[in-house]
Amino acid sequence: MIAGVCLSVVGFATFLLMPQFIEAAVADLGYSEQQVGNLSAVVSVGSTLAAIAAVLWIRSSSWRWAGALALAGLLASNVLSMFVHGFEGFIALQGIAGFCGGSIYSLSLTVLSDGRHPQRYFAYAIGAQTTYQIVGLAAGPALIHHGGVNAILVVFTGLGVLGLVLIGGMPAHGRTVAAGNQAGNVGEARAHGGLLSPAVLLALAGCFLYYVNVGAYWTYIERIGVTAGIGLSEISNGLAFGTAASMLGVLLASWLGERRGYVVPIAWSAVGVVLAVVLLTGHLRLTAYVISAVVYGIVWNVSMTYQYSAVNIVDRTRRGVALAPAFHDAGGAVGPALAALAVTEKDHSSVLWIVIVSVLASWACFAAALRLHARSAARGVTVLSAGALP
Repeated sequence: MIAGVCLSVVGFATFLLMPQFIEAAVADLGYSEQQVGNLSAVVSVGSTLAAIAAVLWIRSSSWRWAGALALAGLLASNVLSMFVHGFEGFIALQGIAGFCGGSIYSLSLTVLSDGRHPQRYFAYAIGAQTTYQIVGLAAGPALIHHGGVNAILVVFTGLGVLGLVLIGGMPAHGRTVAAGNQAGNVGEARAHGGLLSPAVLLALAGCFLYYVNVGAYWTYIERIGVTAGIGLSEISNGLAFGTAASMLGVLLASWLGERRGYVVPIAWSAVGVVLAVVLLTGHLRLTAYVISAVVYGIVWNVSMTYQYSAVNIVDRTRRGVALAPAFHDAGGAVGPALAALAVTEKDHSSVLWIVIVSVLASWACFAAALRLHARSAARGVTVLSAGALP
């Protein structure tokens, strides 16, 4: 499982440092607010397409060969990006990097979902990603100052090399899934919690809507601080501190387990996101900015752990967890793209409204999905336990 946890960081690396990547693109390459929003969206679109494609190969191909191919593509696109800084060429290469990274991320999640304790492994993966964020955000200002956008790309490239070292530690293939579960009758799949069932589709819609919020917030959070007059070093340190504090979310999710079901933790996480956004309104000060980052980071980690677990529970085919990143990444593309339509250099209010509406809609989808699953179980349909529901 160690290789799966580490590769989850490699595959998600660009998105995890998106605020620094965006700031470097503005400061070093002179990209506009709209251009950096579109850059973030293109990376997420690439990841979305990769996760959709993963559903086709994830249970039938060699995991080691597929991972090695994706890592090679990730390395090549990031190295070429160091020499191509024109906007069109740069975002095209980063779209390819997003596709390769998304393939690696879907693979890593499937590896973890096949383990004996998937919820625990998902928490470990989020903890590893958070550790990487802390270091990257803290080092961001120095990297941008000394090397600009290429310094950030060097970090992504180094992680790709690490991935190639680790890929040999991956299982050759995953757990065998019954043929009927993989591609059986559509009506049977809908009735028995398959990939096309209403519960699974609602859970995946919840993943999509949650990342509409994350994509908008995470793309523009550093720009919001800069616009408020907060120094870049203070912003980076504040985000790094918030990310460090977010480890509490991983610990909280691991401690809670299934004792409060899945709806309640996701609901409280949504409330926390709304609170974090409220703190960013009005005359923004550094203290409120840091508190917002802390609250957001904690509830993000809690919600993500339960989202992957919820999808894994309502989908007996075991393919949904590989598809979940497609919906996360699609939402991550839509969020900044929507915000870019209305955002200006001095007004980021559109970002905040997108965050609030999408996170509440996400919670509603997960609540509906888990209730449908529980009703199917009560009717005697063969599904996995959803845990206690409120």
